[in-house]
Amino acid sequence: MHESQPTQFGVAFLPGLSRNATKASCLITSLASTKTNIFASFAGQFWTAILGIIFVPVYLRYIGVESYGLIGIFLSLQTFLNQLDFGISPTLSREMARLSVSKDNAQEMHDLRRTLQVPNLLSAITILIILCSLSPLIARYWVQPKELTITTITQAFLLISFTTAIQFLSGFNAGGLIGLQKQVLLNSINAACGAARSIGAWLVLAFVSPTIQAFLWWQLLIVIVQTILTSVAFRKSIFRSEEKGRFRKDLLHKVWRFAAGMSITGILALAVTQTDKVILSRMLNLEQFGYYSLAITISSMAMGMIVGSVSNVIYPKLASFVSIGDENALIDFYHRGCQLMSLFLIPTSVVLAFFSYPVVLLWTRNDAIATNTHVLLTLVVIGAALNGLIVLPHNLQMAYSWTRLGIYLLIVAILLLMPLMISGVYLYGAVGGISGWIVYNAVIGTLMVLIMHGRLLKGEQWRWFFGDVLPAILAAVFLNSIAYYVFSDYLLKWSSTLRVFVLGTIAFLTLSVTALSLSSIRSTALKRVFGYE
Repeated sequence: MHESQPTQFGVAFLPGLSRNATKASCLITSLASTKTNIFASFAGQFWTAILGIIFVPVYLRYIGVESYGLIGIFLSLQTFLNQLDFGISPTLSREMARLSVSKDNAQEMHDLRRTLQVPNLLSAITILIILCSLSPLIARYWVQPKELTITTITQAFLLISFTTAIQFLSGFNAGGLIGLQKQVLLNSINAACGAARSIGAWLVLAFVSPTIQAFLWWQLLIVIVQTILTSVAFRKSIFRSEEKGRFRKDLLHKVWRFAAGMSITGILALAVTQTDKVILSRMLNLEQFGYYSLAITISSMAMGMIVGSVSNVIYPKLASFVSIGDENALIDFYHRGCQLMSLFLIPTSVVLAFFSYPVVLLWTRNDAIATNTHVLLTLVVIGAALNGLIVLPHNLQMAYSWTRLGIYLLIVAILLLMPLMISGVYLYGAVGGISGWIVYNAVIGTLMVLIMHGRLLKGEQWRWFFGDVLPAILAAVFLNSIAYYVFSDYLLKWSSTLRVFVLGTIAFLTLSVTALSLSSIRSTALKRVFGYE
């Protein structure tokens, strides 16, 4: 039987109950916190998005698009190197959830934390050395600046190197808190640090020095504070034990297979999804790459908020149902989770795709930025939506500890789709690269769901396609097609206030028709409003 991830915490072991009965009891207890955790996750992600919406245009005015492109290049490199985590953070999250079913596991939890801290720290040091070594080389030979000097670029890369390495440690602590179902605590810390990071950076740029170096020094300081806070929170959230945690080789041996599978999957996925960014960072000058990075930022703020919030809460519950062996409950919860993802992800992506130009113009108040960014944003959100829709099916595989399917599909993608993406970048630039990414997400996502449901929850693929996803897409696209036809010629002529009102109304109506198109969402709404399904 596959080892799975119960998500309960704070429930003492009851000697008179069987193992499954104990898990079922704990699951009922933990399910009561699902709404709270979802709300906390959305609130934290929403707060981060709001800060980005407010302050990214401010940063652009102070440091310019070229410096923002500089950050985008290094973020892509950082994403690659983060896979040197070797799957430690998701493994920690999974194991903490499994162990937290009983206070009797307190000592093992502390030992696991101490054990996995060692490879996490070694990975952070390795990343720091690699990034610091590459910084002067990238500054001199890779990027194509117009105004920034080689010295400025090198200094910026070195600061980002230290920030990235320390974020590695913070991510480890966050993984542990998620496994312990401490989303409220984690998001409180993230919200406070996010506010300090954004507001403080603005003050530094406005009153100290309007340079990329000053901006990055402040980011580094806040990341250090955030890492300390999450470390203390993680340690204190674990059940108390009589002894301090200690390094144990047997625990490392116990989890290495799952961690390796997660790491291989992540590396292969990044080899596919980041290729266009690496090539574009070489082909485009920093200003052009800055527009591309801005499109990625907007998409990440909107789509990442939704995917992360839903997945962080739904995934542990899926693993819990797998653990107790209740397939009927698992099927129902899986489809409800997928429809919840569709409810928020599809309306957001469709509205941004149809109205990308007025959205970017409203946000930046800069016609040149909107002109150079809006087509890229339309394509990016389509690809991000396709990617986000398969996150919960992938989570189901992880709940069953089945990592091979993802690995095999990604190998196929590298062999067949990476040439398509590379050709697209060389022939059509950023548009070609993103188009290749869209094809990748559509093909791999479809294959994943079809193959997965041939083994897990057999036959449920058609319900996923025609019940959880397709109705939402059709409803959202239909409404926005009409809205675009009616309002596209007038939006840019109206005042900013009226544009915000119209776009907000379109977004609300899109969310509403999408909700009505999804059976579980519609049933819940009708039951609460009218008392029947």
